[in-house]
Amino acid sequence: MTQVSTTYRVEMKAKPEAVFAYVSDLTRHSEWSGGALKIEAVKPGPVAVGSQYHSKGEVAGQKDRPNELRVTEYASPKRFAFVANDPSFGDVTHLFTFTAQNGGTLMERTVTLAMPGLQAFVFKTFIYPFVGKPMMDKALAALKAKME
Repeated sequence: MTQVSTTYRVEMKAKPEAVFAYVSDLTRHSEWSGGALKIEAVKPGPVAVGSQYHSKGEVAGQKDRPNELRVTEYASPKRFAFVANDPSFGDVTHLFTFTAQNGGTLMERTVTLAMPGLQAFVFKTFIYPFVGKPMMDKALAALKAKME
């Protein structure tokens, strides 16, 4: 298996605490995601390591794609991570870091997954540049607009 990892960055004119609070609430990701998305908590309560969620979203044209999410890191206001169990890709890790910068916040989102070598090549060469990156750019622009 080949580890595929991509980091996206966006700078916002908002305090790290505010950006962290908004991004770590997975039920609000639909407000800024790059496609149709619905996330619901398995059990009500505050976000914490171990919190679980069900999601259905649009990925590469496939509607209502189910994922099971689990929070793996919650260190306010610096780091937040969750793992999404995707039916095609297995576990996909999403790590967010929040750094105070220029009176606002630099947020970095690193998405990591493992896939067979040929599939990783196809993903990096054809899917990421034409589907993944534009979708993430759209999502981060929407997040920036929400926070500013």
